[in-house]
Amino acid sequence: MNKIVAFCMLTLFASSAYAQWQIETFSDNKIKSAMVRNEAGFELAIFKTAEGIVWLDFSLSDNDFDELSQNELPIFQIDDHKPVKMLRGFTATIVPADEGIQAIIVSNNESISTERDFNFNHIIAERLPERVICPIWQGNSRPHLGTLDNLMNGQNVNFKYTLLDDSKGETSFNLKGAKEALNAIITE
Repeated sequence: MNKIVAFCMLTLFASSAYAQWQIETFSDNKIKSAMVRNEAGFELAIFKTAEGIVWLDFSLSDNDFDELSQNELPIFQIDDHKPVKMLRGFTATIVPADEGIQAIIVSNNESISTERDFNFNHIIAERLPERVICPIWQGNSRPHLGTLDNLMNGQNVNFKYTLLDDSKGETSFNLKGAKEALNAIITE
């Protein structure tokens, strides 16, 4: 009897460990997503496409009508790992430290450059008004920053962002249960 109660308690605890994370399937079961929403209404989704690429999708709170800056995309940091800066570019891709950068960065004063701040890792991202999407794993043969592993084993991910009106904000997501949720979408 005690074993049954212990098993039920363990099962209840294990399911609640990623109860905040939701798994969704789209496009005829070809795209799977693990999503979590924080108390402020911001959303973090990790999804895998039919081609096997794993993407990070950060969305502003649906409690407001804010839009992300067109020129300064979010920076995210998982625990104490090196922060990752998202850059505007023509093709979303991961930019490791030893590769040149193939992105166009447009500053607020409309100047264009390809400079990169080496205090950050960089990912070239796609920006929509209320969200930003970037690849975090493109296959074993492509470079990656360890973002997927860090999400699975981390405690917290923090996002710093700039809005269209140049105001700045910050939000975070607890990664408790992320490992189970991400394993459910990437292990097929």
